[in-house]
Amino acid sequence: MRAKTRRVLLGALGLIVSMSGCGKKTPTFSGPPDTVRQIIMKKWEIVPNRLEIPQGARVELVVSSTDVEHGLAVSGLGINEPVQPEHPAVIRFLAQTPGTYLMHCSIACGRGHGKMIGEIVINPAGSR
Repeated sequence: MRAKTRRVLLGALGLIVSMSGCGKKTPTFSGPPDTVRQIIMKKWEIVPNRLEIPQGARVELVVSSTDVEHGLAVSGLGINEPVQPEHPAVIRFLAQTPGTYLMHCSIACGRGHGKMIGEIVINPAGSR
């Protein structure tokens, strides 16, 4: 397969993956959160790369970038937010369904973009 065709197909696949879950929005909440978690996005990592949250928690993620524009996507939770340097994104959701949800950078940010992955684990109520 020619390199240009391969790049186009990989770009289209990335767009499809980043948009999966579109239209599905995790419920949000009013009032104060039960937990606030900081996430830092930078070339080529998400720190921390694993968050554990109890089921039923009202969660606020404060996501910042230390270098270029990134995007935090968690398709299983209906999250896809751009993150600008010096302008943290605040994402609020209810942790309803237990499971492990992949998070990744949804805005192409350079060579190591594909390495920007992590997970959000919603633990069943009563565990941990």
